[in-house]
Amino acid sequence: MTTDPFTVLGVDENAGDEAIKQRYLALVRAYPPDREPDRFQEYRRAYESVRGERERLQVKLLRASTGALSRLKLHCLRSAGTERRRPSEATMAALILDGLYQADR
Repeated sequence: MTTDPFTVLGVDENAGDEAIKQRYLALVRAYPPDREPDRFQEYRRAYESVRGERERLQVKLLRASTGALSRLKLHCLRSAGTERRRPSEATMAALILDGLYQADR
C-alpha cells in the first residue's frame, strides 16, 4: 500500500486544489464506498491530507526533511511555554517554507 497521497491520487505534487479535487471525485465515482470500501478509504485519507495548500506543504515537508520537522516541533514547544498556545499561521508558514527550502538544497 502506498502512503504518498500524491501517488495514491495519481496527481503531481504541484497540482492545485481544483485538479486534486477533480481527480479525487473521479476516483470515488470509479471506486464507490459501497463496492470498494478499502480503496475508497485510502483515496479519502489521501485527499484529506492534500486538499488544501497548507496540507500539501506539510506533506511535502514531512516527506522531504525530518530535520525541518524537528525544528518545527521544537519551535512550537518553545513558543507554547506553559500556556500551550498555538504558533501563529505566519510562524508555521515560515517554518514549513524553511523546511522545503532546506530540502531542495
